[in-house]
Amino acid sequence: MSNGKESYSPVNMLNLPDEILLNCLSRVSRLYYQTLFLVSKRFRSLIASLELYETRTLLDRTENCLYLCLSFSFGSDPRWFTLCRRPTRNPNPKTNSGWFTPCFKPYKKSSDKLMVSVQTHDCSPPLAWSRTAIGSKIYVIGTKRDHRVFFMDCRSHAWHEAPSMQIFRKWETVSVLDRKIYVVEGWTGPGYSDLMEVFDPKTQIWEHVPSPRAEILNQSLILRSLALDGKLYVYGSDKTMVYKPNENTWDVVENSETRPLIIGTFFPSCVIDNVMYCSVMLRVLQWYDSEGRLWRVFKGLEELPKLPKCRSRVKLVDYGGKIAVLWEKRASAIGFDKKIWCAVIAVDRRSDHEVYGKIEWCDVVLTVPRSCRLLQFLAVNV
Repeated sequence: MSNGKESYSPVNMLNLPDEILLNCLSRVSRLYYQTLFLVSKRFRSLIASLELYETRTLLDRTENCLYLCLSFSFGSDPRWFTLCRRPTRNPNPKTNSGWFTPCFKPYKKSSDKLMVSVQTHDCSPPLAWSRTAIGSKIYVIGTKRDHRVFFMDCRSHAWHEAPSMQIFRKWETVSVLDRKIYVVEGWTGPGYSDLMEVFDPKTQIWEHVPSPRAEILNQSLILRSLALDGKLYVYGSDKTMVYKPNENTWDVVENSETRPLIIGTFFPSCVIDNVMYCSVMLRVLQWYDSEGRLWRVFKGLEELPKLPKCRSRVKLVDYGGKIAVLWEKRASAIGFDKKIWCAVIAVDRRSDHEVYGKIEWCDVVLTVPRSCRLLQFLAVNV
C-alpha cells in the first residue's frame, strides 16, 4: 500500500499453468490465433492442440471460420487459406512504427482482416473433387470413378481418409442436409437403382438411399441437387424430384414450384433459414421469394461494390446466419495480379417480401496472381 492505493504486479501469462492458459485462449476469437501463434513456442503448441478446441466446445465458445481454396496454376495442388485478423498496431506518424499497415482503404467499411495461408498436414486430395463442410471438417468427395473420401480437420489442419463411397460415380452432385452428405449420380436411366447414397459423419457410414420408382426416374441426366426446408430437391433434365429423409419417400413436384430455384444452383448461392440467396448476372445479391416464386433484389446494399458477371469469380456462404461474399477483381487493366474481396452482410427480413442487408465490413483480403482460380469458399465451426 502506498498513498492509500493498492499496487499490483503485472502477471506474466507465460508463467501460468497450461490449464489456465487454455481456458484463457479458448475465450479469444480464433481470428486472433494467427497472431498469438507468433508469441512463443508454448503458445504455438497450445494453439495447435486439440485440447484447446475441446475447451472451446465445453465453454460454448466455438465460432464460424471462413476457409478459401485456391488453385495457383494448372495441375498444381490446391492451397487453403483462412480468415484472420491482421496483426497491426495503429502506426505512429512520427516514427512510422507498426507491424503491418493496409496499403489502401478501398471502401469506407474496411476491416483489419485478411486471408492467410494454412499449412495443411499430409497430402491434399486432388484438384477436381467436390468439397463441402460439416462442423469443424471440410470433406472432399471423389469424382470421375474415384470413390475415395477425405476430410480436413480444421482444428489441426490435418487430412484424413474417410470411408469410401459404395459406388463409383461417373459424375455427381453433392448436398448437405441435416449434417449428412448426400451424393447424387448425374448420369442415370430407366431402371437405375444407385441414384443416391448418404454419409453420416457421426457414424462414419455410407448408406444406400432407395431410388425413385421407374416412372419417376425416367430420365438420363441429373442437373443439380439442392437441400432446402428439410428436403432434397433433385433437378432432372425433364422433371424435379424431391426426397424426404424423414419419410424416406420420393415425389415429383411441379416445375412451376421449383424450377425458378434451379437458378440458384447454377450461380453462386447459399441457404440461410430456408431462404436462398444468390448472385446472378445483375451483379447484385438477390433472394428467392418462395411464396411469390420469384427472385427479389436485396435492399440496403447500394454501397456494395458491383460483383463480377462471371459466376466462377464469386462465392457465397452461410456465415453463422450472415452472408459472406467473396469475389475477385483485377487490380488494374495491365497488372499481373488481382485482388480478392470479402464482405460480411447481416440479413434483416422485415416482411414476406422485403429483405434488407447491412454491410458489416468489406475489404480486400488477399492479392494473388492473375492465373489463380477460386475453387471453394466454406464456413466451418471450430
